[in-house]
Amino acid sequence: MGRTEITPEAKGGGQPSSKSAGSRSGPIIRLSLAWILTMAVLVYASARALAFGMLVGRPEWLFVGVLVVGIALVARLTFRLGAEFTTPGARWGIAAGVFLSWLALNVVLVLLFNGNLLATPLVIALFAPAMLWVAWLAWMFAWPLTLVMRLGVLTLLLLIAVASSFVLTVEGLTGDAHINFALRSSKAATSLEVGETTSPAFPVDLTRTSLHDYDQFLGPTRLGVISDARLERDWNQRPPRLLWRRAVGEGWSAFAVVGDFAVTQEQRGGSECVVCYRVADGAVAWAHADPVHFGSAFGGAGPRATPTIAGGHVYSVGATGILNCLDGANGKAIWSVDILQDNQAENISHGVCGSPLVQDKRVIVCPTGPNGISLAAYDRDTGKRLWRGGKDQASYGSPLLAELAGAKQILLCNAEGVAAHNPDSGDALWRFAWTNRERTNCSQPLPSVGGPDTVFVSTDYGQGCVMLQIERSTDGEWLPPRKLWDNRLMKTKFTTAVFHRGFLYGLDDGILECLDARDGGKKWKEGRYGHGQVLLAGDLLLIQAEDGEVVLAEASPERWKELGRIAALSGKTWNNLALAGKYLLVRNDHEAACYEVALAGN
Repeated sequence: MGRTEITPEAKGGGQPSSKSAGSRSGPIIRLSLAWILTMAVLVYASARALAFGMLVGRPEWLFVGVLVVGIALVARLTFRLGAEFTTPGARWGIAAGVFLSWLALNVVLVLLFNGNLLATPLVIALFAPAMLWVAWLAWMFAWPLTLVMRLGVLTLLLLIAVASSFVLTVEGLTGDAHINFALRSSKAATSLEVGETTSPAFPVDLTRTSLHDYDQFLGPTRLGVISDARLERDWNQRPPRLLWRRAVGEGWSAFAVVGDFAVTQEQRGGSECVVCYRVADGAVAWAHADPVHFGSAFGGAGPRATPTIAGGHVYSVGATGILNCLDGANGKAIWSVDILQDNQAENISHGVCGSPLVQDKRVIVCPTGPNGISLAAYDRDTGKRLWRGGKDQASYGSPLLAELAGAKQILLCNAEGVAAHNPDSGDALWRFAWTNRERTNCSQPLPSVGGPDTVFVSTDYGQGCVMLQIERSTDGEWLPPRKLWDNRLMKTKFTTAVFHRGFLYGLDDGILECLDARDGGKKWKEGRYGHGQVLLAGDLLLIQAEDGEVVLAEASPERWKELGRIAALSGKTWNNLALAGKYLLVRNDHEAACYEVALAGN
């Protein structure tokens, strides 16, 4: 009998078996790479491109490019991939896994980055399906479908995306750079009059002064402190009483209050307005309008600075740099100067934000731009420029008058840090670099809070805070500020900390924090209020939360304790509070309200 040879192929070994293993592993590798690329790159790139486009009205080309390249790579990896899986169950399972994963990751992105929590379910319902066309475009060649079916499904998904864009919009960012999605119909168009009112509806007197006037940014001392305030501590038993609520124009200005009237700035249509309200009922007394408009995709529209009331006049600086001196009785312009044009400056991304400081016969303001001028002084009666000062670009701080080492000086946080200037000439006395990667400083410096002749400075974007000792030599020369301590705490961004009995209280990236002013030691960090504002009233803290609530809390280093809260406003609120006696005035970019707060002993 002849011998029968058994070949390697017959035994199941050899090269054919190796090719079979490779043919099985190849589609799995392609599938895995395509899925990873889709979920790791396409989901974020498409969401980022859409959200940015809705926010600023133009594409973010970097992420558009990433999206195009990513779709092409996934399409190449998945081309006819479905044919490699012979069973219908496997093909359907892959399709379901890809698109369900896509939807799930879009839901996660919305939960992580949507700043409008009330709109989150709606955003999920609209945003996630609107992005399905990206996944389909990248994967539609994986399955043996007709061209008509491929293009038909793509067209349907694109129509869903277009329809969603007519319903959903973006209304700026939160302080944490989360996106505020909203319905396009949710923000009603303003019907406020925008013309200039020169005949007041009733007599207005802004010359009367009292202990309860809150006549400028952050109050009488410009430090966010009302030391003689005595508020009722139990808001559960005696909550603030709403006196009025009304629509206002856009902007992040706060109220300045003298006597029976409160003044703020608003964007009303195409006009930037300074508006005077009666505190008792919110009635408009007068409005002054300038035909300018400022808008920022990230920061919103409207003026930012708070007016200053002095000697019966109102001094205001708009977001485009218009400095006005107005007659407090009727809002008529006495004089006006464009401080950007006058100082050859260019506006920066969030506009002119520095509130005017009235000091002796001067009104001191902060032109912005890369021309090296950070301060300018004008005659408060005539508007004539008196001096220019500084060599660092102004940022978003406001000038502050202080006395340190025996000399009066103007403190200003600019783009590079903090500097002091001679009030009579604008000459720089000293400066200290304390900035961040964004070169954005907004918080006010606090003088003499860590001991005599000290300055506390804080900022965000990872930088933190520092306590400086200000000194002069024996012959009167200013020495470089000496650092007493610094840390990465109290990152205040665009709020300002307050000082009370040896301790600092402020919002550290949106969380209330207490530090020992002597050494910067943290006492506690509790209470998530977002990027709002803080005001010290006696020994109590009034906290304007970013979501519109106002919270009353103890100013105590021992513990964090809330004493009450009210839903004062609706929506994002970056504006400072104003407390004038028993009147608490709050506002944001679409509404204002006045509350009567109970006073202790009454």
